[in-house]
Amino acid sequence: MVESDGLENRYRSNPIEGSNPSFSATFLCRTSSKLYLIDYQLIFTDFGIIMLRYIYSFLFSLMISSSLFIMGCSDHSSNSMHDDHGSLQVSIHHVFDSLPFVFDKAYSLPNGEKVKGSLLRYFISNISFEKADGTTHVIPQDESYFLIDESVLSSKSIALEHIPSGTYTAIRFTIGVDSLRSTMGLDKRKGILDIGAAAQDMYWSWNSGYIHFKFEGSFTALSASGDIRYHVGGFGGYSSPTINAIRSVRLSLTDAPLVITGSTQKSIVISADLKKMFTGIIPFSVAENPSVMFSPFCVTIADNYATMFSVVNKD
Repeated sequence: MVESDGLENRYRSNPIEGSNPSFSATFLCRTSSKLYLIDYQLIFTDFGIIMLRYIYSFLFSLMISSSLFIMGCSDHSSNSMHDDHGSLQVSIHHVFDSLPFVFDKAYSLPNGEKVKGSLLRYFISNISFEKADGTTHVIPQDESYFLIDESVLSSKSIALEHIPSGTYTAIRFTIGVDSLRSTMGLDKRKGILDIGAAAQDMYWSWNSGYIHFKFEGSFTALSASGDIRYHVGGFGGYSSPTINAIRSVRLSLTDAPLVITGSTQKSIVISADLKKMFTGIIPFSVAENPSVMFSPFCVTIADNYATMFSVVNKD
């Protein structure tokens, strides 16, 4: 038999007067253990349904809010990276003095000799940018090796991504393949450095080294004529000293700084004047030096062609 003080009936019939009539009635009832358990189960079921609905609604709202928050963070992160970094297209134009360089066309040197080109290839690597305050942005080395080939138009256009926004006053790069990369295992020399594919004609297997710069063609002079073959290499030696024809080039942008801003692509046009290969720091006679391969004269040619680059246009 259930005994009650009657409050449960009042709360049940008029729930507005009580905050939770079923819950209140439970505590006011005095029952046997069996009846109490049954009554409690019924009350808990009613209460549980309400609570489950509330929990489901809460979890669903939380899931939606979390998704929106994550998407917002992702978009913000993406936009932040996009806003803080830009890209640069570097185009290289080969000329001979003031004339466009074209294969099989004769060009005159100051000493009266004439030269023609039939092959031109060289590596550009380790690109970096300097700011006026002395800080430098270095292109990740694994992404900073390029093989320039006059016969392949696309090779003369270098795309550089994720450059931090800022004002840059100089660009640096190396002509050739640095000694560190030259001595790494083959698994670290893939892509443009793959000696079994892209770089197979730019590598001395007998000397275990890259050819930094290769120029072939022909010449005519008053006393002779013949072929030109300049294969310039040498990185200083691995176990013993050798010639070092690696050259670093720095091009000033102080007069017209390169301004990188997020979400924009800038462009630079670099002119490479091949006449300076013969007339740069130390002018020489082609007739007297028609073929150069891993000899001390490589240093002279390398010193000369390191002067042939200049920035002629920026956007």
